[in-house]
Amino acid sequence: MSQRVNYQKELESLHQSMIRMGSDVEESIHLAVLALTENDVELATKVIDRDDVIDEQERKITQDCILLIARQQPVASDLRSIAANMKLVTDLERVADHAEDIAEHVVFLNDKNYSVIVPHDVVKLTEHTSKMIHAVLDAYVESDLEKAKQVVMMDIRVNALYGKLKKYLVRQMKLDPNVAPAMVEMLLVCKHLERIGDHAKNIAEWIVYFIEGEYVTSAEIRREAEASEKDKE
Repeated sequence: MSQRVNYQKELESLHQSMIRMGSDVEESIHLAVLALTENDVELATKVIDRDDVIDEQERKITQDCILLIARQQPVASDLRSIAANMKLVTDLERVADHAEDIAEHVVFLNDKNYSVIVPHDVVKLTEHTSKMIHAVLDAYVESDLEKAKQVVMMDIRVNALYGKLKKYLVRQMKLDPNVAPAMVEMLLVCKHLERIGDHAKNIAEWIVYFIEGEYVTSAEIRREAEASEKDKE
């Protein structure tokens, strides 16, 4: 087998490892959100336990990227692909950490016997961040530039929902100090969800970098989208 053929197989193996890790991370978010909305401690514990597996995936993929660069000395698009994967895998691992954190809050709420009704806007926030992760993973698998840019725009909605929820939860604490400890936990859950959206946005930026060959910030992507909308008017 020629060195080039072997190299291409290693790149494809790296790509498949990223897809598997992305699928596992998406599943962790799904389970953490379900544990929250269903108040399911057993499910929350499952999310916490499986985080070690995702951490190991992150270490393995990072090591594979470094070895590829050291052995093959890739250039141009191949180098961009490996560099982008090293950034992507870090953000994916952080997303899994936030899923674990949400699960830990579910366990804590139950340990303290706090009775919490999950506000509807929290459900909306979980749905939106889950859609962002799913869309950005699709963008990675398909190398879809437009889908990646759409994920950046979706983060605007996440930030708006988080801001609205923060005001609501703080107001509830002021109205009834007895619920303050539980509301603090819910506020922290919302922050983790907001950060998941940020990491999805970061992943989208690196997908754009890989495809276009230059790094473009989310602010620039938003300005481009807004200018495009004005042109259509």
